[in-house]
Amino acid sequence: MYETLVATYVPFPQLMTYFVSSVEFVGGCLLVVGLLSSVACFVLLLDMLTAILTTNLSTMPKGDSPLNWLDNFLYLPEVLYALFFVWLICSGPGRFSIDYRIVARLRR
Repeated sequence: MYETLVATYVPFPQLMTYFVSSVEFVGGCLLVVGLLSSVACFVLLLDMLTAILTTNLSTMPKGDSPLNWLDNFLYLPEVLYALFFVWLICSGPGRFSIDYRIVARLRR
C-alpha cells in the first residue's frame, strides 16, 4: 500500500498507509457487527472514492470510446464497493444488526 501511495503522490504516504488501513479495518468490523453502520458506510465510501480518483482513474486505458471506458470503469472493484456502501446507507443496517437492537430498545 505504501508503494501505491508513493506512486500516486499522496501526501504523507507513511502516515496515510496506517490511516487508510485502520479506517478500512475498523469500518469493516463495524459493518460486520452492524454498529454505526451508516457512519461506517459513509467513511468507507469516501475511502473508495479517494481510491478511485487517485489510483484507478490514472490506470484506465487512454483513447477508448466512452462506452468502453465506462465498461472498464464499472469493472473496477472499488466502484462495486462504492455502490454497495451507497445501497447500505440508503437501506439501513437490517434486523440482525446492533443498530437495529439499539433503536428497538430506545423506542420502548
